[in-house]
Amino acid sequence: MKPAALRKRWLAVGVVLLACAIFGLLCWRGRGPRYEGRSASYWVGQLLHDYAKARQALRQFGPNAVPALTDVVNKRRSPFWTWIEAWRPKLPAFIGRRLPNRALDQLLQERAIEVLYEFGPASAPAASALLGVDASLNDFVGFGSAGLAHATLLRIGPAGLPYFVKALRNTNPKIRARAASYLGHLGPEGGAAAPALATALDDSVPAVRSAAVVALGQIGPAARAAIPDLTAALHLDDDYLRLQVIRALWKVSHESETCVPILMKILGDRNNPNRAGAAILLGEMGPAAKEATPALTNVLREEFSYTRVKAEEALRLIKAEIKSE
Repeated sequence: MKPAALRKRWLAVGVVLLACAIFGLLCWRGRGPRYEGRSASYWVGQLLHDYAKARQALRQFGPNAVPALTDVVNKRRSPFWTWIEAWRPKLPAFIGRRLPNRALDQLLQERAIEVLYEFGPASAPAASALLGVDASLNDFVGFGSAGLAHATLLRIGPAGLPYFVKALRNTNPKIRARAASYLGHLGPEGGAAAPALATALDDSVPAVRSAAVVALGQIGPAARAAIPDLTAALHLDDDYLRLQVIRALWKVSHESETCVPILMKILGDRNNPNRAGAAILLGEMGPAAKEATPALTNVLREEFSYTRVKAEEALRLIKAEIKSE
């Protein structure tokens, strides 16, 4: 066969394959459930234009709408579009209307999260995207996307455990810290996450380490798998974190033999800003901390301070529980 004819044949084959690929892509995009002939992605976009009907449509999709809602929650405009948007007031109106609008982006995000909240545990696959919103905005306590994301993540509950564990490996330390926090909110139901949280004790960011320690304490005895790592963390130089580790060990295993001497040493150092925290922990341990009674009594001889108040409380708790035994 001549080279020219061979090229034509291969060109024809290429055109056919391209046509098949385009057809397949169109079929793939059109797959899945529909409402009034429209996809979930279409109705998510309609949350800005016909809110009531879009909500009704998304309720019909149910959990099948979660991927489309997650895409909206994940959406971030590049710095280029932020720069372009700054020029909006100087552009003709017909052009300005067609530019991305951060206010509308956030409104759509908030409405998408509202739908995810309604779906409850079925929204678990969106947990990673919601963590990103929760960690990136500053309206955590109030209204807005972050507040909504927080409420939704709490509502997802134990169903989000595998997604929270995965998020502990995220490159963003804020997301890692928030993931640890939500695992702690699960309480005993978060026990399966103990090994991952134990690994997070070695995180390079203090906030992540702290969140992991607190979470293990909130999980309690169900986090026994983390005891070796918590015990190893007692040797850290950060006394504030060591207090958190001791509280977690106490809640997980009622460990006191190793911890009480550390607390006594902190309490005996008048220059240590963590003395009151050490006294509080000794009080929480009750009779298990009776070895620290002389150290606590010594604090009572000092001038009035918050540490002395907590030492008095600790002594009352230790002695009261000893008498009741």
